[in-house]
Amino acid sequence: MMGSVVKSDKWKMDRTNDIETFTGNVSFRNPRYTLKADNAVYDRGRSAWDLNGSVYALRLLADLSQVEMSSTRARYLEAVEEVYLERGAQQIRMKYRGADGRVLNGLSDRAKAENKTGLMYFTGFFSLATENLELFSEQGQYDNRQNTFLLYNSTDLAAAPPGTSPLAVGKREGYDFAIAAESIKFFRDSRDIKFYNRVAGWTKDPLPAADSGGMKKL
Repeated sequence: MMGSVVKSDKWKMDRTNDIETFTGNVSFRNPRYTLKADNAVYDRGRSAWDLNGSVYALRLLADLSQVEMSSTRARYLEAVEEVYLERGAQQIRMKYRGADGRVLNGLSDRAKAENKTGLMYFTGFFSLATENLELFSEQGQYDNRQNTFLLYNSTDLAAAPPGTSPLAVGKREGYDFAIAAESIKFFRDSRDIKFYNRVAGWTKDPLPAADSGGMKKL
């Protein structure tokens, strides 16, 4: 990466094709980023990094929060400042730790980060989890300007009826709930949730009422 110090166990330079190969304990560091991988190839002509094996990225943000991501493969394009991540045997793992210490975990099959626009895109069984909430969808988008996640497109979760839209399951103020909608917006810091179009689900009282079993349908 531009402005980074690159370290590895082995280094090979192909001067004909202007390609550098780094093997074993590869790491990149600058004031904002730390990247690690088992192997990396840098194509100077395309200003592109290809990372493979135990890829790990740590991004430090201006508000003292941080984002960690782990995957099997990744590509970083320096000129456009875009990162592409792909799953291997396991899904891509994301962990956001706020300045207040609260943690938000995420999973997806693929991810794309656009540093210039402050947007991230997640596809393939995307999920988010807090200490009392889980959200599921097929696709998601994070907007760093608004600090929000937008979840959209159907999920094939066994817990959801066939063909349902994104789903939120959890507990709020002592109430268990499960709510589906065409799209869901999750606010990263406040943990607020907004549901849009064809909203359906249920809430359960903390102490079930005798006549209703504590269940309320939305």
